[in-house]
Amino acid sequence: MGNNYYLVAIAAIVIAILAVVLVLRGRGQPSAPPTQTPAAAPREEHHDHITDAAAVATADIAGQFLGIDTTPGGPDDLTRLKGLGPKAAGVLNGMGVSQYAQLAALSPAQIAKIDAAMGAFAGRIQRDQWVEQARLLASGDIPGFEAKFGKLGG
Repeated sequence: MGNNYYLVAIAAIVIAILAVVLVLRGRGQPSAPPTQTPAAAPREEHHDHITDAAAVATADIAGQFLGIDTTPGGPDDLTRLKGLGPKAAGVLNGMGVSQYAQLAALSPAQIAKIDAAMGAFAGRIQRDQWVEQARLLASGDIPGFEAKFGKLGG
């Protein structure tokens, strides 16, 4: 019986050592290998504006409807205009107006069409003089803009 006692004690010690080794070894490594997620494609941010692709996609249709010249080139940051925030810029972009030159070239009839579709922003085109501001920015006249409308932000 004495030998059985020693065998059980040795077996218990060996099991305890194995358990400690397994626990300590498991702590050094994560339980599952980390899965690598593919990097997201870089996305151009334009604050809350409609993306370039959407602006380009709607430019042809909106340009024909409103009679606006949909000149090629990237969109301008319309939120640099005083009184024109991201939501209003999104509405303009959705109608195909994404550049200062487009906004500056609007006729009174085109302004009326756009103004009618502006919802909560109706009347802002004329009240905040977006066309005049856009004309100055489209021509690169930053000093003229700042003299008339204040420091250019953004």
